[in-house]
Amino acid sequence: MYGIPEHCQPLSPAEEQVLLAVWACRPPATRRDIGEKLAAKGWAPATVLNFLYRLEKKGWVKSGKDQNRNTYTPTVTRRAYGVAAMRERLDTVFGGDLAEAVRALVSESGCGQSELEQAMAVLAEKQAEAEEYDLYDPYG
Repeated sequence: MYGIPEHCQPLSPAEEQVLLAVWACRPPATRRDIGEKLAAKGWAPATVLNFLYRLEKKGWVKSGKDQNRNTYTPTVTRRAYGVAAMRERLDTVFGGDLAEAVRALVSESGCGQSELEQAMAVLAEKQAEAEEYDLYDPYG
């Protein structure tokens, strides 16, 4: 699935929140570190531990030991997950039409001028890369 290893099974929204917390910690993270990132949820330590167990079973984190504490390290980067999640939504909601997705985001998101300029700079950079690739002649 778009760069995510096949052994990684789909996440529930709550599991995704825990994985975001794991990424927010310096690896390897303890349950306590991860729980601190989720404090606003009000989950008990046992709940966080249960979600970490699920994430490990689904292939998203690996557990280890640091003295007497269990530690957790993500097996996928946040960027890779973000790209896969965005691509899946692009395909599902917009039928793969990137222009339509961008049009919807820009018209409905309330982006400010600075955010639009940053997005335009990224698009211009990607366009330049694509043009450079198109001009490349492996035989010439």
